[in-house]
Amino acid sequence: MLILKRLAVWSLERLVEVCLLGGLFGCLLSLSSVDKSLMLRDSLAGFWVFGLVVAYVLFVHGYYVTTAFFGVIWRSAKTWVYPTMIAALFVFHTHIVFMRLGSDLTPEARAMEFPFALGGAGIVFSCAVAGSGVLNRWTTARSEMNTNLSALGITILVFMLANTAHFLRPVVGDSAFRTYGLPFTFYRDGGYVKEWIWQPGALVWSGMVADVAVFVAVALLLGRAWQTVRARA
Repeated sequence: MLILKRLAVWSLERLVEVCLLGGLFGCLLSLSSVDKSLMLRDSLAGFWVFGLVVAYVLFVHGYYVTTAFFGVIWRSAKTWVYPTMIAALFVFHTHIVFMRLGSDLTPEARAMEFPFALGGAGIVFSCAVAGSGVLNRWTTARSEMNTNLSALGITILVFMLANTAHFLRPVVGDSAFRTYGLPFTFYRDGGYVKEWIWQPGALVWSGMVADVAVFVAVALLLGRAWQTVRARA
């Protein structure tokens, strides 16, 4: 099924993209550090952490929803159209992030917008070009649909849409310590404790691990059920 193959390739593009963007973000942070050599070493070693931070910020600002539309639902057959649109979307969403955080950022942090947007656009464009090459070879090859891969793609799409809807839910009452994540909370906003002690937002690692476990279990069960139905058909 073409749309499932597109979803699988789109997911692979985003996975590679997150790692590379994490490295780029870490390098830019090292340039504003006093001890640049130490900071650069730590940034490269923890690129996956920076990648998760970048991925989360882009996720809550709708980047993955718009790229999923152009990468999965409507993907141009012309090789240059999709990479160009994805790069433009990345620059657009990056600008929105920096614009919304404007007054809360230091001058050094605000100065990171242009190099991060420029370097990130190059990374996104390259991943999209490589992904388009993989997709073209895959769709022209004569092979039977992999049920496990299809189940993985469907699970990714459902979880992504569910968590996007959960993030965009209306605020009721006080927004302090607002939680995000389905089926388990993986991030909690900051807020004031006893009206004067500020507690910053934080990742909920237990919820994140639980979400990954549920995601894997659902994908495996769906794949096994799909294989059983196909075998009996």
